Amino acid sequence: MRRQLILACFLLTPVIAAPALSGPLTDAAASADAAIAAGDFDAWYAANEVLIETAWNAAGLHFGNLVATTGPATAYGAYEPRASTVYAAGEPVELYIEPRGYGYGDLGGGQLEIAFDIDLRVLEPSGSVVMEQENFANFVVKTRARSRELMVNLTATFDGAPAGNYTLEFTFKDRHSDQTASFTNDITLQ
Repeated sequence: MRRQLILACFLLTPVIAAPALSGPLTDAAASADAAIAAGDFDAWYAANEVLIETAWNAAGLHFGNLVATTGPATAYGAYEPRASTVYAAGEPVELYIEPRGYGYGDLGGGQLEIAFDIDLRVLEPSGSVVMEQENFANFVVKTRARSRELMVNLTATFDGAPAGNYTLEFTFKDRHSDQTASFTNDITLQ
């Protein structure tokens, strides 16, 4: 009897411990699954768009690839990584950034806008701020689709800056979602 009771408790544990799966992401995934099972590609596509949009909004503004590059990227994913983050005096610091989770502004007539104001802070290794520039850069793109493959090129040049190690802190302020997100990039100026 004791053995049967232990076995019964063991078998019930996963059921009791498993959280109830529900919510917008689970519902959207279930709709996509049902559409695939029914062989309805159009319904699957629509359900998949809801799933992606729900996850996109839940994640909030953040960044995918952040790469020091040899020059500006020509398109999403079309960049050449830089081997080192050591820069000669006056040499431009080129960065490739993939923002994610941003909002969309409705411009009317089926047109949307993705827009960021980007602040820059330059910090010494001690954390003290050497330079700060609000709205260092602005990025605006107009589109008729909820584009999710977006890249931003940033270029900063530090003419006359003393040689040393610095941390560049960029803060993206999303004009259409009131979200902000920051990332840092360490560089050495020679």
